[in-house]
Amino acid sequence: MSSVQEVKAQPEPFTINVSDQDLEDLRQRLRSARWPGDLGNDTWHYGASESYLRELTSAWIDFDWRAVEAQMNELDHFQVELGGQPIHYVRANAGAGMPILLLGGWPCTFWDFAEVLPRLSGFEVIIAELPGYGFSSPLRVPKLGFVESADLMHELMTGVLGHDRYGVHGFDWGGFTAAQMAHKHAASITGFHTSMPMPLDFAPVPPDLWSPAESGYAERTAQFWQHGAAYFNEQATKPQTVAFIGDSPVATAAWLVEKFHGWTDHGGNVEDAYPRDRILATLSIYWFTRTVGSSARFYAESLQNPWTPSHGGTPTITVPTGVAAFPKEAAHVPEAWVQQYFNLKRYTRMDRGGHFPAVENPDGLADELIAFFAGV
Repeated sequence: MSSVQEVKAQPEPFTINVSDQDLEDLRQRLRSARWPGDLGNDTWHYGASESYLRELTSAWIDFDWRAVEAQMNELDHFQVELGGQPIHYVRANAGAGMPILLLGGWPCTFWDFAEVLPRLSGFEVIIAELPGYGFSSPLRVPKLGFVESADLMHELMTGVLGHDRYGVHGFDWGGFTAAQMAHKHAASITGFHTSMPMPLDFAPVPPDLWSPAESGYAERTAQFWQHGAAYFNEQATKPQTVAFIGDSPVATAAWLVEKFHGWTDHGGNVEDAYPRDRILATLSIYWFTRTVGSSARFYAESLQNPWTPSHGGTPTITVPTGVAAFPKEAAHVPEAWVQQYFNLKRYTRMDRGGHFPAVENPDGLADELIAFFAGV
């Protein structure tokens, strides 16, 4: 898919409504789980901790999904078909100010931004889910990686919502998608903000650009690529195998919660950074929408289809860029490289938070978004 096709449907109001049958099926599967045993893994060195997962899945059985579902439905949800693919988005504060699109990644959902949203009352806020994630499902179109998704999201903001100019924030694959929007559709982007600036062509960043003050970031990033990238390689090469994890809620929890534990800012208890109710809400969305596999496929579609620049100028991202660098982000790049690759206007080293800043530090992220977009 090389360009966005004509919008085939107008946006329709959308309500989250999981069936009673699906709720009971989940509980029955959790009750009948088979546990493998877990030797000497109290620190999660070998992967997800069985003792923690037993405790978490027991809580999942009693989790009040209906209460969370009702909270979610207090927002204004829509679905629209773009290029044959259903896209789910939330729209808040319509007409209140500069429109800002918020994009998450893996393993996230739109609900990650729940605590950030009320803090952005001076902006019109659109939270969209990438193709194959959450309620932007089922995945109906092949070859939808971050490049193609950038065109879909630009069409959402301009063709569907009618904005000539807008800002965009993203992290993880949402960061890649937002950066591609800023690269290709620069005339429409007032500013690009991210907590995870990365090269769109996945080229290695020169290690000699790390400053002495960034030694902790450099060490953490090296550890991630050496010891924490097995999931990345699997999802980038054989995502359909990952899809079958979606037959078991315990396997789903193990696959996702390992990342919540490894990529967040805590001293040993993941729930200090990513509260239990939020973990269970995220797991429930992935489970009920059956998107473990389709979200994993985003890796393969993005990495197996090479990025092609839309222009040869420098910097690669010409629109004003803001970066919030959270200390426990799994993968960092040197600030000196960011200054070369982006039209950098604001760079803030945050005091706490990791890969999921909207959940871990919503006040800090919201303050950065307000400060950056107020200045562009």
